[in-house]
Amino acid sequence: MKGSTAQPKVFISYSWTSPQHEQWVLDLAERLSGDGIVVVLDKWDLKEGQDKHVFMEQMVNDESIKKVLVVCDRVYQTKADVRKGGVGTETQLISKEVYENTVQEKFIPIVREYDDTGKPCIPHYMASRIYIDLSSDEKFEENYQKLIRNLYDKPLIKRPPLGTVPAYIVEEEQITLKTSHKVVEIKNALLNDRRSANGLIADYLDTVISSLEDFRLSGGSVTDFDDRVVETIEKMLPLRDDFIDFTFTVFKYQEVVDLDKFHNFFEKLVPFSCRPENVQSYTDVDYDNYKFFTYELILNFVAILLKLKKYKEVSHFINSQYFYRHPSSSELTHNGIEIFDTYPRVLDEIRNKRLNLRRVSLTADLIKAHSTRSDISFEEIKQADLVLYYITELHGGRFSWFPRTSVYNSRGSAVEIFERMVSFQYFEKIKGLFDVKNIDLLKKTIAEYIEKNKDRQRRHSWDYEILPLENVIDPSKIGTIK
Repeated sequence: MKGSTAQPKVFISYSWTSPQHEQWVLDLAERLSGDGIVVVLDKWDLKEGQDKHVFMEQMVNDESIKKVLVVCDRVYQTKADVRKGGVGTETQLISKEVYENTVQEKFIPIVREYDDTGKPCIPHYMASRIYIDLSSDEKFEENYQKLIRNLYDKPLIKRPPLGTVPAYIVEEEQITLKTSHKVVEIKNALLNDRRSANGLIADYLDTVISSLEDFRLSGGSVTDFDDRVVETIEKMLPLRDDFIDFTFTVFKYQEVVDLDKFHNFFEKLVPFSCRPENVQSYTDVDYDNYKFFTYELILNFVAILLKLKKYKEVSHFINSQYFYRHPSSSELTHNGIEIFDTYPRVLDEIRNKRLNLRRVSLTADLIKAHSTRSDISFEEIKQADLVLYYITELHGGRFSWFPRTSVYNSRGSAVEIFERMVSFQYFEKIKGLFDVKNIDLLKKTIAEYIEKNKDRQRRHSWDYEILPLENVIDPSKIGTIK
C-alpha cells in the first residue's frame, strides 16, 4: 500500500571487513529495529548448519523482504567487482536482478566509505543507483531519516495532487479572455496612486461588454439547444471570475469609487438578455446564457460589496434605476435592480424537462456549482440573494428580485445584516439599503408593506425556503441596543 505504516522487512548485505565494521552494521540493524523495521541479518538469522549461500539467495529473492540494504565499503566494492567470497555470491544474485529490471527499487546502496579520489565505494553494477550516504557522523542523522522515510514510503517531499485539465486546453474552440492581465494593471495603478487608474477601470468595463459578444447564440428551437446554453455558460465562467477579481481590487484599493462607471456598465448588460435590433428571427431562449450570466454577476457583485461592508455603495445600486431601450419599440424605459433577475427558461423548464432532472432550479444548481472560490462563499451569495429580494419587495414595485438560490436555504433562514439592526449604530450604517433616514420611517414602510400584502398569495413555491419579510425583520427590535 502506498505510504503504508506497516512495518517493512529488510535484509542487510555487507562484508565482514573488520570487527569495527561488523559492529557498525550491527548498530545500524539495532537502530532500524528500534524504528519498527523488521531486519534480517546473518548474525541474527543464519544458524549453525545452514548453507550461507542458500540463505543469501533466499533473502535476495524473498518477496516479503521489501528492501535489500547493500552496505558499501572498499572491501565490499572490491569483492563485488571481482565476484569474490560471500559478497561475490550475493553480487551475482543482486546484479542479475538489477540488470534485468532497470527500475528495480528493492536494492538501496548504503555508502559507508569513499575512495581516495572522493568517489563513493559502490560496486560497478550499482554505480548509477541513488544511494544513502551514512559515511560520517555529520551526515548520518539527516540521511538516516531519508532511509527510514524510504523504507516506510513516506518521502519528505511529496508529489502534489494531480489537478484537472485547464478549460482552455479541453475546449475545442478556445476563446481568449480579452480582459486578461487588465486587473493586475489596475491594481498596480491603484496601489501606486496613478492617475491612469480611472481610465483603466473604464477600459476594463468596456472590454467586458465587447467580450460578451463572443458568446452570442441562436437557434433556440432545436431540441438540444439547452446543451449549447450550458456549454456557453461554462465558457463564460472565466469572464465572471475575472470580474470578481476586478470588483475586489477596485473596492478594496480605490478610496473613492466612481459608481457611475459601474452603473453605466450594468445598464449596458440589459440588452444582452433581449433581441438585438438587427435580429428578426429568434426565440426567447436564444439569450438565456446572458440572462444567467447577468444574474450570477450581479449576485456576486452585491455579495462582494456586502462582504467588504460597502453599504453605501450597495445602497446606490439597489436603489438606482437602470435605463435601456425596449427592443420592440425602441422606447427608453427603466427598472430597478430586479431587471437583472430574468428567468432563464431554457434551464429551469426546457432542460429540466428534457433530461427529466426534476430539479427545483437548475439556475440555483449552476450557481452553487460555480461557487468554488475561496474569497466569496455560496453562503454569502445566498445572503446577497435574500437581501435583494426583501429590499425590492419592501420597495413595492411591480416585480421584485426572486432569490433562486434560496432553494438551498435551511428552514427558517435569516439574513444576518437584518438581524444586526438591533444595534442602533449598525442600523445607521445600513439604513441606506432601505432608502430611509431613520428607524421610524423604516417601521412605517414595513407596516405599510405588511398591510398591503396581508391577503396576497406568495408567488414562490414551497420548494424555496423564503420567510415572510415580517419574520425576517422585527420592527420592534430595530435599534434597541445603543
